[in-house]
Amino acid sequence: MSPFKILIGLGLMCWSTIVLGFRRGWVKRDDVFDYVITLMSGEDANRRDIPVIAGGEYLSDEELLGLLLQQIERPVGASDLDKWRLAFLSCIEASNDTDDEKISRLQEVYADFDYPEDMASCSIYSQDSLPPLIAMHNIIKFLRGKYSL
Repeated sequence: MSPFKILIGLGLMCWSTIVLGFRRGWVKRDDVFDYVITLMSGEDANRRDIPVIAGGEYLSDEELLGLLLQQIERPVGASDLDKWRLAFLSCIEASNDTDDEKISRLQEVYADFDYPEDMASCSIYSQDSLPPLIAMHNIIKFLRGKYSL
C-alpha cells in the first residue's frame, strides 16, 4: 500500500497534507484527481474549484498546485510532515521485506525527512542500543498517538 493510501485509510488526508506531498513528489496528479472525485459526493463537493480539480488533467502542475493551495485552511506545517513520516514508516513496517531491506528503506526515510532528531535511534550509525526497527516502531506508536489512532 502506498503512503498516500495509508493516510487516506487513517483519515489523516487533508489539503495541506496533499500540498506538501505534491510538492515533494509523494503525491501524483492521478492521486489528487482520485481523492477529489471521492470528495465530490460529500460536503466538499460545493467547495470552490473542486469540480475544476477533479477534471483537471489539462492543468499544468503549477495551475493544479495553485488550486490546491486555495483549498487549504491552514498553512502547510510540521503536522503534515509528521503525517507523511507516519505513512512512510507504516509502509516499511507492514511490508513483507526482510529486516535488512526494511532497515535500508528506513535509512532512506530518515534522510528524506532531513534526519529528524526523534528518529536518531533509527539510524544504523546510532550509538543507541535500541535496534533501528524497534526504534521505528516506537516512532510509529508515538505518531499514531499524536493523531489519536
